[in-house]
Amino acid sequence: MKLDQLAVMTSVMRKGMTLREFFEEAARCNVPGLPYVDKQNRIVGRISVRDVYRQIAVPDSYIRVANAMGDQTDRLDLSERKILKAFALPVESYLLENIPSVSPYSSIVKALTLMEAHNTHYIFLIEDGEYRGVVTRMVIANRMLECLKEMELSRRHSLDGDGEK
Repeated sequence: MKLDQLAVMTSVMRKGMTLREFFEEAARCNVPGLPYVDKQNRIVGRISVRDVYRQIAVPDSYIRVANAMGDQTDRLDLSERKILKAFALPVESYLLENIPSVSPYSSIVKALTLMEAHNTHYIFLIEDGEYRGVVTRMVIANRMLECLKEMELSRRHSLDGDGEK
């Protein structure tokens, strides 16, 4: 199976769009990142849910003591005011320049290998500079389960057919 059959089509992010618009689209499509395009519609980067959270809510000092944190973190939690302020920020403030991508006709193994190499859960499908969607590890996992169910169903049908002869 090629990746183009698994692609999730999303909108792209552009200069001047807000983090709120980014989170709305990422949540609507259930993807952890979206491509960012320039004025000529060329993909020049990406915005990542993980990276945004890391910048607005999880500073390095928290990460160093993560295992020692208790459950009472009220003073550390995001306030509504901080969330509203962050959601009004432009997405380009959170632009990552590395762009994990493959051809829509690449294999699942290649996509998973590149995701691992880039330490990400998603990869963009790009053909001749044109964005063709995003594939996530969960989309691949769901497809693998569908294939397994199809194989089991086919095996049951063939056993049922053999038993009737």
